[in-house]
Amino acid sequence: MLDDSKVEQFVLLAKGARGRSVVETINRATSEPGLFGFSELLVVPSVKEIANGEHAAHFRLLEMFAYGTWPEYKLQAAQLPTLTSQQSMKLKQLTVVTLALAQKTIPYQLLQKELDIATVRELEDFLITECFYSYILKGKLDQKKACLQVHDVVGRDVRQEELLGLEQGLRTWLAAAQSLIGDIDGRVEAAATAAAAGKQRQQIDSAEVEDMRRTVKAELELKGGDMLLDDNAGGGYDLMDEDRMDRFGGGGPAPYLPGGSGAGASSGAHHGERHEGRGAAGEAARHAARSKKRMMRPAEGRH
Repeated sequence: MLDDSKVEQFVLLAKGARGRSVVETINRATSEPGLFGFSELLVVPSVKEIANGEHAAHFRLLEMFAYGTWPEYKLQAAQLPTLTSQQSMKLKQLTVVTLALAQKTIPYQLLQKELDIATVRELEDFLITECFYSYILKGKLDQKKACLQVHDVVGRDVRQEELLGLEQGLRTWLAAAQSLIGDIDGRVEAAATAAAAGKQRQQIDSAEVEDMRRTVKAELELKGGDMLLDDNAGGGYDLMDEDRMDRFGGGGPAPYLPGGSGAGASSGAHHGERHEGRGAAGEAARHAARSKKRMMRPAEGRH
């Protein structure tokens, strides 16, 4: 496992060391398993003191482990101390980290070149044992496509002169993030406005539907009353028919109705048996009225 407390231990050792003791601290730190950050050591005063002296090569070696890669070490190997096997392994691990930070898909061919590994089998063993199991890298070995798929990777130390570019990159990212947040906020506000307008329209529609329902109900009730009057006018014998007969007959004896006998039958038809079929009774009443009117015409002519 990576242990950040390890670098703190070496920082404490370096603060109390001078000269050759500082060199020993650097050698131990660059060989320590699980330690992959060295910028804290570089800024310790006792370590900075050896940058321009007989131990300057070890200071540059510490810088190589902080910022460099295996190919860069090979280019400067003549001016730097010889590495132990542990140091070589660590620098190659840091080289994989640098590549993984730059690209998420790393071809096997590039890895073999950068790490000086001859075969694919050796490369895959190195990635699994020294990178995956050391928790500096998470990924997948794609043997079909002959590449390393990077899922996650630890960070590395950053040079002082690179901080300005890093800061600018962060500012650019922040501006893009703020723009995206503003766009999202705008979309959310638009959606909320649309939802409120839709709700208001729904309420208006509901009110209109309710008004229409009440109007239709009132019209149906009104038409129902008119239909009742029409039924009475078209087939029933009611008091209006009786009034008409009074005007024509002057209150004389009731007309003869088929199926009855004289006035008693007529009176029964008017008052006791009105419930027996409006249509037949009404028609009989109208027939009697017309007959009486025809009977009265000759008398009117004699006068």
